[in-house]
Amino acid sequence: MDKKILKNLIKIVIGILAVAGAWWMINCNCVDIGKLTPASARDYIQGFGSLAVPIYIIAYALNTISLVPPIAILSLTAGLAFGKIWGAIYLMTGAMIGTGATFCISRFFARSLVENMLKGKGKKLDEELSKRGFITILFFRIVPLVPYEVLNYACGLSKIKFRDYFLATFLGIIPGVIVSAFFGGSLGEIKSMRDIFSPKFLVAIGLMIFIMAIPIIYRVIRKRTV
Repeated sequence: MDKKILKNLIKIVIGILAVAGAWWMINCNCVDIGKLTPASARDYIQGFGSLAVPIYIIAYALNTISLVPPIAILSLTAGLAFGKIWGAIYLMTGAMIGTGATFCISRFFARSLVENMLKGKGKKLDEELSKRGFITILFFRIVPLVPYEVLNYACGLSKIKFRDYFLATFLGIIPGVIVSAFFGGSLGEIKSMRDIFSPKFLVAIGLMIFIMAIPIIYRVIRKRTV
């Protein structure tokens, strides 16, 4: 069988499976997203006992691929369910598996189509991205001007090398992973109203606000320097 035909058949089969999987997830009512909180997600994941860790990592990776909520809730769940250190490790593992998978899906299914469509400035930009892929991805991971999951798929469509994408993503999401796990772990330590005003929790809140405000801070600085 011709390699091109075989590749197209594989794409069709995977596409059908993906649509079927999405349909099942929407209609199975396995999780009520409207009632999903870090605490309820923690209780659900911990209910798997010894399988809680792989279940969390797989859930996070699949959530990254799916482009639907609640990725932020799952990020906080890591520290809440597993503690600050191990939570950060499991969160990083799930994030890297998910981001790697989205890149590969995008590259496999649509890169050839995009490549054939690129002309002029678009093609030149694509070539520049292949040369400056690492620094470009690192910047957008640290300063999240582009939604996390959207950037994953967009990189797969570009000529950026997977090696540059993966390494820049790993380094760029470290601050966010640490802060999310630290904040989630701090939530689990609240036993009374007094704990809310403890120095540790106030620091966690401050760091979380800072991470979320980075795009705004960047825009303000850039506006003043232009």
